[in-house]
Amino acid sequence: MSNRFGYSGDELYFLVAGQHLDWGYADQPPMLPLLTHVIDVVFGGSLVALRTPPALMAAGSVVIAALTTRELGGRRRAQILAAAACALAPITIQSGHLLITNGVDIFLASVSCWLLVRWVRLRDDRLLLATGAVVAVELQVKYLAVTFWVIVLAAAWVFGPRELLRRTKLWIGVLLVLIVSAPSLVWQAQHGWPQFAVSKAIAGEVADSHTDGVRGLPILLGGAGAIGLLLIVHGLVRLLGSPRLRPYRFLGWAFVGVVIVYAVTGGRSYYAGSYFIPVWAAAVVDLQDSPRIRKWRWWIATPLVAASIATVPALLPVYPLSKLADMPDKVSMETVGWQEMADSVAAVYEAMPPADRSTTAIVTDHYEQAAALERYGPSRGLPPVYSGNRSYWYFGRPAGTTRHVIYVGANTGYLDKFFGTVRKAGRVDNRLGVDNINQGMPIWLCEGPKESWAVLWPKLDHQAMVIRRGDSS
Repeated sequence: MSNRFGYSGDELYFLVAGQHLDWGYADQPPMLPLLTHVIDVVFGGSLVALRTPPALMAAGSVVIAALTTRELGGRRRAQILAAAACALAPITIQSGHLLITNGVDIFLASVSCWLLVRWVRLRDDRLLLATGAVVAVELQVKYLAVTFWVIVLAAAWVFGPRELLRRTKLWIGVLLVLIVSAPSLVWQAQHGWPQFAVSKAIAGEVADSHTDGVRGLPILLGGAGAIGLLLIVHGLVRLLGSPRLRPYRFLGWAFVGVVIVYAVTGGRSYYAGSYFIPVWAAAVVDLQDSPRIRKWRWWIATPLVAASIATVPALLPVYPLSKLADMPDKVSMETVGWQEMADSVAAVYEAMPPADRSTTAIVTDHYEQAAALERYGPSRGLPPVYSGNRSYWYFGRPAGTTRHVIYVGANTGYLDKFFGTVRKAGRVDNRLGVDNINQGMPIWLCEGPKESWAVLWPKLDHQAMVIRRGDSS
């Protein structure tokens, strides 16, 4: 399904960020923009090529689920059940469809957890060095691993094995992580630590969507799927209480700690889903030796597998584009309408007097819109595109001679602060009836900046969307 339907907003953003390669960005480390840029250059804009790495990583996570189960003592059938739970979990299916940070982070987090579980069994300190190397790479994709590993080490100190914290190679691994992460951290320090502003903006978006705190648990657990949900509940209970699994108890408390931290700080609820696999593995290992469950487990697992397979059309674009508006596939909804948005903006630009076009720039409320217009605008003759959102603000500002701005998004209350004249010139229509982020978004024609762009541009810097969905008129 990787060639359907089009780029996601984040994929478009990474494509543009890759053209502005740096040691860091306001909202992420440098690896995904670099990887996306290389794939785009080598394969000439192929969606299949772009989405092959996340598909392979999703498949790799399934293998890691089986390997982690084996480390805990799981036999073949237990390994198969853990792999099935991982393969059919919505979080695996959807993160494996797009090249976004979540899919890469899930795979690397799974590998690091497997190595740690293996160390607990073998006490081979070379595994700690390998774990440090994996975490170092993971932190070039997303900073979330810091939270998990701080909690893991704290849990190991409280619940054991305390020996972990006394291993020299663990701290060599930590040093490796710091060395590899240093350029990105220096970039953040030089730019005033914008990642904290991004985290605050995400917390605001989470609160506005009513998925903060305990209200986010249904989304997290929904990402585990039908089989995964049952295994999460059972596995967490057994991981925290079973004498047999006591050496791994700290991982159960680490999972609980991560869920609590993200709930309290306003992180996206699915962040903790990167650490499902150790809990799933604990569940299936416990079930394989339960006399009461052994007789009935396949009678329970088989219909759950069938039900999970039946939900795939709600998670992947296996249907025609014409049916998208009727599907609950929120991920695929955000992969359409980008070129139609460019058409809508082009219509506004072409309607302007020719004399005004030479002093016109495009500015967008959201980084995804800017990335789409930068991707599809040149073929439509559109002027340069800018945005004050996230890292796009760092990619450059309109020329000092710019007197006219086509602004996508926001509202007059916001734009009147910066321009002498603001009028609505159009509205985005994806022509599919799909209610996604851009559908119905207003397009404004703004004239007469009230200050020079050198003064104005810092005031347009924002990490969250200026407006919320539905507040655009």
